[in-house]
Amino acid sequence: MRKRRETQVFSIAFLDLLSGALGAVIILYIAVPKSPIKVDAVQEEARARHLEEQDLKLQTAERQLKEVQEVNKKLREEIEKAEVVKAEEVVEPQAAPAENFDVGFKFKGNKIVFVIDTSYSMYQEDRIGQVKAGLKMLITSMPPSFDIEVVQFPNGERTPFKVLWGTLKPLSMINKYDVYDYVYGMRPLGGTPTRDVLLHVLNSYQDISDIVLLTDGAPSLHNSSRRDDIYDILRVVRENNPSHVQINTIGVGKEFIKDKTSDYYKFLQMLANENKGFFVGF
Repeated sequence: MRKRRETQVFSIAFLDLLSGALGAVIILYIAVPKSPIKVDAVQEEARARHLEEQDLKLQTAERQLKEVQEVNKKLREEIEKAEVVKAEEVVEPQAAPAENFDVGFKFKGNKIVFVIDTSYSMYQEDRIGQVKAGLKMLITSMPPSFDIEVVQFPNGERTPFKVLWGTLKPLSMINKYDVYDYVYGMRPLGGTPTRDVLLHVLNSYQDISDIVLLTDGAPSLHNSSRRDDIYDILRVVRENNPSHVQINTIGVGKEFIKDKTSDYYKFLQMLANENKGFFVGF
């Protein structure tokens, strides 16, 4: 009998303990907010701050855009004003007619024969290279309204001269390339038969306005080291130039510039002066 009472006392006390603990847990579960509710509140607050920051950035960008648009508007107005002033006050220069094209050289007209010395002495100081480069630059810059021909002298030992086309041709692009190829193939060889080439040009080309002679030496006889008579050449040129073709002369080489008393210097100077042309040495 004593053992049964002790068991009952223990059981009631244990149930009371369980019921008290369960009640405390239930009270805590109801009274204290759960952790998901706390997380949602934090996220909502962060989202609100983010939206506020984005709205502030948008407002700043809109304000900057308006400022840029105002600056562009003012720039357009200033440009339009400047263009109006230019149209009213600035006079565009008129292009010079083809007949007045001279690139430092005053030609008589626009029908020109270039006569190029390819004698053996043109090897010295690379005179032939200088002539080729200068002629190519000149031809490149000349308009198609010019008609030209190129003649080299001598043609080695075979003939006193060699022509490009045998007639004057307009300076179209394709004809310019023909000139470049012809000039590129020039090789110094032989003497300086100036008389032969001048007489050929004066008697073979109709209505030419100018001859441009580029040479580095005094005239000589073809296939000979014997010098030609410069004064007799001047006389023959006068007799064969009834249409008064302007003859322009360009002397090439350091020796030419250095000795102005030489026959070749005097010859080129007199040839140009007697035929109303320009005379240049380089």
